[in-house]
Amino acid sequence: MTYFIVFLAVLSRFAPHAPNFSPVYGALLFGGARLKDRDSVWFPVALLAVSDLILTLMVYRMQLDWSELIGCLGFASVALIGRWLRKRISVQTVMAASLAGPTAFFFISNFGVWLGWRMYPPTWAGLLACYVAALPFFRNSLLSGLLYSGLLFGAYEIYRRKFAASALRDSTAHAG
Repeated sequence: MTYFIVFLAVLSRFAPHAPNFSPVYGALLFGGARLKDRDSVWFPVALLAVSDLILTLMVYRMQLDWSELIGCLGFASVALIGRWLRKRISVQTVMAASLAGPTAFFFISNFGVWLGWRMYPPTWAGLLACYVAALPFFRNSLLSGLLYSGLLFGAYEIYRRKFAASALRDSTAHAG
């Protein structure tokens, strides 16, 4: 079930949405926290890498370059933050991770833009200009991270509790 939830969240990137406002960060955090340990990073990152390939080549008709790997590193950092959540899930820690994940991605991915796209001079001022130019996108990343992480973790917890309560009722009914 958890794998399917992560898959659907990544698939939603293909639906119309505001720039950087999609369930990506929620999917990475949720996958990091709830998938099997061995799959918690590679599975959501692989799904996002494949969706990036499709979006870049077929939808946006852009060329790939080595800086795409830095985007994957950014995705992996968010999944690792989700993995940190694994034994600490609470409203507070999910909210903190929902802010930390997009922030880590922002710093890593925009460093890659600065380094690889040659839109900005290779100076500290150029790096700062790159980060400043990305701030409007960062706002949407933070908002979507909070919203979709809350939805994914909250819905899963409601489902888990309902399923656990139902299983407990069934086992006590059969025991009597």
